[in-house]
Amino acid sequence: MGFKLSLILGGLLAVSVAGSAWYIDRQADTISTLKGNQIILETQIQEQNEAIERHLKQAKQQQEQMNTLAAENRKAMENVNKLRKTFSNLDLDESALANPEDLQRRINRGSERVMQELEKLSDPNQFDEAPSSS
Repeated sequence: MGFKLSLILGGLLAVSVAGSAWYIDRQADTISTLKGNQIILETQIQEQNEAIERHLKQAKQQQEQMNTLAAENRKAMENVNKLRKTFSNLDLDESALANPEDLQRRINRGSERVMQELEKLSDPNQFDEAPSSS
């Protein structure tokens, strides 16, 4: 009976060792899977942080452009108001009858300046950075 008991206990010991080895191997696989997932998550978090930084930088740049445009708009409105005040004080009928060539020349020069300003303001590349020479 002692021999049978030893065989049974030996068998249980072998099954326990095999079961423990299988469990440890399964845990090692789980740990390696979790480490791989952690690396992937850390990489994605880093990419998202970089995307957030790029977005914030772009938003700051757009805000600066909007501030620049607002300042130019204020200047333009000041010029418009100045011109309205100037034109309200002029009697163009009398000037046109007295010297039509001079009036036409002034209007043409003014129109040319206005067109140049419009071209400058409507330039889609006005806020692009100048290429740096390396």
